[in-house]
Amino acid sequence: MSVSFTAQTMALQRAMETTRPRASRLFHDPLARDFLRGPLRAAAGLAALPGGRWLVPALYDLAWPGPRPSAVARTRLIDDTLAGALADGIAQVVLLGAGFDSRAWRLPALARARVIEVDRPETQQAKVGALRQAGQPLERARFAPVDFERDDLAAAVRAAGLDQDLPAVFVWEGVTNYLTGGAVDRTLSVVRELASPGSLLLFTYVHQGVIDGSAHFPEAARWVRSVARAGEPWTFGFVPDMLPGYLAARGFTLRWDLSTAEAGDRYFGPAGRRDRASRLYHVALAEVPCHG
Repeated sequence: MSVSFTAQTMALQRAMETTRPRASRLFHDPLARDFLRGPLRAAAGLAALPGGRWLVPALYDLAWPGPRPSAVARTRLIDDTLAGALADGIAQVVLLGAGFDSRAWRLPALARARVIEVDRPETQQAKVGALRQAGQPLERARFAPVDFERDDLAAAVRAAGLDQDLPAVFVWEGVTNYLTGGAVDRTLSVVRELASPGSLLLFTYVHQGVIDGSAHFPEAARWVRSVARAGEPWTFGFVPDMLPGYLAARGFTLRWDLSTAEAGDRYFGPAGRRDRASRLYHVALAEVPCHG
């Protein structure tokens, strides 16, 4: 099985954001381009040129409206939430379906944290190779190869060194929409098993209505078609109003749930930008309640 195409496109979107001027970019990910190959690496290279930093994202948005601003907004929101959790004393981070996430190397807040990355073996192998080539220290993270549909996630995370007596932040970004409902449920069950009281689950999802046709978003049709053409169709989503009850039944309490459009309102305006993220894509934070 090849490396996930959506993991590569996410790296491209982060690479494009990194080429923006410091005053207007939402984050800096100097490793994003290192994870790319072929045409996607060439696109990132063009975006790094003075004229390309505006032209390449504009052409990308014209072809695929929604994904890039949503990816940028969700990245910043997750960065900020993760940094806040670590500032509050949590010292373990588990990245479920890490893809080409480089937070262990680019976020100062993670420098002293125990970081465990879980993903498919093929993607992890490609990532480790790119990190080595870029001269990055691999010890910043512990790698646990897992197929979410088939492998023993709990055993892999324990083997990678999770201390179950201490709280952790589980980051599940860009994964749920590519799984079956059963796999989502099983993964949540494992996270609840592994997570001590006070732990957090930070995850993304798509609105179920874009999959079953019960909700309309202007950018949805082309977005859904593009991931299907890439061989990675969306297969699962949540209805936002039903999320609190779904999580409560599985031992979690929902803290907040924001669409990437709402996250974009928080970040793009103050940066003087007009990017429009999508309301179909969400980031949510849940917690494992403390006893008593």
